[in-house]
Amino acid sequence: MKGKQVCQSGPTNTYIVSTPIGDMEIISCPRGLHSLQQMAPNDKNFSPRPGTTVTVKSQMYQDNGYTYKPAVLCVQWLQHYFAGDTSNLTSVPPACASVYQTGTFTETVWKTLQSKVAFGQVISYGALAMMCGNPRACRAVGLAMKNNQISLIMPCHRVIQTGGKLGNYHGGQKNKIKEWLLHHEHAPI
Repeated sequence: MKGKQVCQSGPTNTYIVSTPIGDMEIISCPRGLHSLQQMAPNDKNFSPRPGTTVTVKSQMYQDNGYTYKPAVLCVQWLQHYFAGDTSNLTSVPPACASVYQTGTFTETVWKTLQSKVAFGQVISYGALAMMCGNPRACRAVGLAMKNNQISLIMPCHRVIQTGGKLGNYHGGQKNKIKEWLLHHEHAPI
């Protein structure tokens, strides 16, 4: 576990959560998520566990469920996501403003992806660039995906190559996980 980080909104808390794709780490300050990542560095030994209940295994600092509300909301969101309960995925836990720079193309890409590409859908890098108002920015979209610290919530796994190939997930280190997530969502791949 990483140590306590401090942002403008206060100190962060770190949670380890069990999921069907392995343990995930949530880092949150009182205002929003800083990170949601799979803990395994790659998917070399990836073995999905579809029946795994999403639960908090540990947290760095005890909380009353109010101070780190974004982390609590994230756990609830993950429970709905892995249960395939799409009706409760619209209530997305907030990301801390420190995660991205306001007014940047990366912010536009993440917010567009999150709001326009739903569970079970995929989009190409080029189509997402076009949707963001800059059809020539395919590589910038790819860079935004690479820098995504809040996986699943900012669903970069739904972005694929124009020809239908999956592309890389976490720099190509977690492509099996990407494929599993898209199958879980019944995405047309």
